[in-house]
Amino acid sequence: MDWRHSRPLRISFLLVLTLTALLGILPYFLSSDFVRDQLKMAVQSDTQRKLDIRGSAHLVLLPRPAVLIKNATLTEPNESTVFAHADAIKIVLRLWPLLSERKIVVHSIDIDRPELTIIRHEDGTYNFEDLLQNKSQLIQMALDRLTFSNAQFAWQDEFLNQTINFQQLNLDMSNLTDPKKGELELDGEIFIGNKGEAAVWRGQIHGAAAMRYVEQERRLHIADIKMTVAQEGSSDPELKLSDAALQITGNLNYGWDPLRLTGGDLKLAGSAQRGEQQWQTTLDIPEIRLTDTSLTLQRLKLDLQMQEKDAKFSASTTIPTLSGAHRHLLQSNAAKINVKFTSPEQNLDVMFSTPLAIERGTIARLPNYHLTGTYTNRSLPRGAVRLDLSGKGDLDLHNELINLDSNGTLDYEALRAQIGMESFFDPQFRININLAKLDLTPYLPAVAAGAKKLDQEQSFDFWWLNRLNAIGSIKIGELVLQNLYVDDLDVTLIARKNRLVLDPLSATLYEGQLSGRVEINASKATPYFRIEQTLTDMNINTLLTDTFDTSRFEGRSNLTLDIAASGNKVSDLRNTANGKIKASLKQGAIRGIDISGLLSAASQQIKLMNGQINKVDHSNGKTNFSELNATLLLKNGIAINDDLSVSADVLKLRGGGKLNLSAGTIDYAMLASANPKVPELAGLLGLTLPITFSGPISNPIFKADTANLKEQIIARQQAEAAAKAAHAQAIATEAAEQAAAKKAAAKKSAAQKKTTPAKTPTKKTK
Repeated sequence: MDWRHSRPLRISFLLVLTLTALLGILPYFLSSDFVRDQLKMAVQSDTQRKLDIRGSAHLVLLPRPAVLIKNATLTEPNESTVFAHADAIKIVLRLWPLLSERKIVVHSIDIDRPELTIIRHEDGTYNFEDLLQNKSQLIQMALDRLTFSNAQFAWQDEFLNQTINFQQLNLDMSNLTDPKKGELELDGEIFIGNKGEAAVWRGQIHGAAAMRYVEQERRLHIADIKMTVAQEGSSDPELKLSDAALQITGNLNYGWDPLRLTGGDLKLAGSAQRGEQQWQTTLDIPEIRLTDTSLTLQRLKLDLQMQEKDAKFSASTTIPTLSGAHRHLLQSNAAKINVKFTSPEQNLDVMFSTPLAIERGTIARLPNYHLTGTYTNRSLPRGAVRLDLSGKGDLDLHNELINLDSNGTLDYEALRAQIGMESFFDPQFRININLAKLDLTPYLPAVAAGAKKLDQEQSFDFWWLNRLNAIGSIKIGELVLQNLYVDDLDVTLIARKNRLVLDPLSATLYEGQLSGRVEINASKATPYFRIEQTLTDMNINTLLTDTFDTSRFEGRSNLTLDIAASGNKVSDLRNTANGKIKASLKQGAIRGIDISGLLSAASQQIKLMNGQINKVDHSNGKTNFSELNATLLLKNGIAINDDLSVSADVLKLRGGGKLNLSAGTIDYAMLASANPKVPELAGLLGLTLPITFSGPISNPIFKADTANLKEQIIARQQAEAAAKAAHAQAIATEAAEQAAAKKAAAKKSAAQKKTTPAKTPTKKTK
């Protein structure tokens, strides 16, 4: 019999086909409102969430029982806030439990274009955990496949205080019920930033892993994780990040009800370009153990490197055990952190040995560290400065902040230092340093015997100011730079954009007090300097010895300086110096000339009235004075003075002239006059002794113009003789005039007697 042509067989086949078609399409004729209402009630009852289905909702039986939903929205439990939305959802049910036991067992879920906000709370719980719990007696979860197509996820981590967004994400988890064949694959876009705003950072994510779900234990093992994240485009301008990439490998174990990480191992390797900096980092966590009450990480290793041109920064950390009873606080009793910075200009190598606490995943606290290490600098080529400090510190990776509060020694001298840094890309420092003593002489370049202390033509090197961005204060009890000693240095500084301002700056200098401000501006091709200082009760001899290499003056001085200059060398500064210096000295002396001795000798010789003044060598003597006042106006390296006033017991000095700082010469003239109250100098009353200073500033030549004094004496003698002669002539003339007048009077009287007749006596009558 040919079964292919059997009429009963054909009828039976058509009947089965018709019944199958009817079973497949019948649910579409069921009321969509009925299915929708049943789903809403079930979700509300099991999860306390509100399900809103604005599209259709259908039940189909073939090829497998499934629920098809379109345009659905799910809220948070007992709230109106939207938790998730999807354009289409397909929930496939297992047929046999449905037929045999009348149980609804979910086999797979396919979601198209979902929008989902996942929140990880500080305690490690998730906002979707209630959906994973099997509360319903009617519906059970036995997922073999879960897919998201073209998904948009927002991951809000309250523990890290960060939001990560995914879009156009395709996630496929298949064969979940097979303990050997489960797989996970994902790819999509990832960006950091608030929704609706420009992304701070954007990239592509790709990943794969083996999924091992043990239904009886409700355990999920994600094994052989291989995930890559690569940056796309440019980041936010403030972040300045490009070509960033991250590779994640390892294994993770999860408990399913509730969903919790229970253990595993991870290794992260990342790289990025940040401006001109190339960053690389690796984090190796060989063993992760997590329970409901504690988290333990074993044998952690972190390596971080940053390369920028010739400079390199590296930090390596080893932590035997990092654990905590609370997931937001992990602690270690023994962590070691080695920090190195190397460049052609300077090198830093320090080791931290410290307990360690990690808060919220991005904040590291060092509650009691011990730091040892060395620092070298090309300006200090002879040896390394040693550091030995203890203290506490904080590191905030998210906000890029570092704070260290240290006590200990720097080069074996007591140090208290508070240092803060903001931004790893463009570091901005806050410093507060108090150091007992700093002697840099052993580290400075060696100076040969007899060599100049300062090379006038050596260019300034402002490498240390190029990237320095700092604000704070520095106090040094004693600062030693070869022969220069500065005590009680106290300065507030601001360094930014190749500009350094020290304001206020105070110190004990040359046995006196200094206060004022200093500015260095190296932002342009020609550096600019300005000094505004008041120096009180200074030892002028030491000051001039160090600044002009001369010891011709001594005494206690008050100086007011306001000087500006520009240039790349000391010689440039001498040529361009402009400003004003006002000096006032008390109880001092001018070395190399004894002006009072010259005046005394002149006075003695005047007494001899021989008109000859012998030259006496007083170059080894000195001129003492009680007060000296002078104002110098600087213009293009030349200092002009015209108001010198020197007062002493036996003399007074007036004068003026100029100092050429560029040529290092002086051309100065003074007039010395004797004090009329000094008896032995009475002979010099009204006379002045011209004195000139000329030649190099460091060793000027003093000349007293005794010839001019002689001329004054001769002129005075001649004037006195002329005055005496004139006086005698006047007396003689007056006497002659008086005699002539007397003679004329007598003659007149005689003439009158001759011309007058004699009178006749008259007789009186009675």
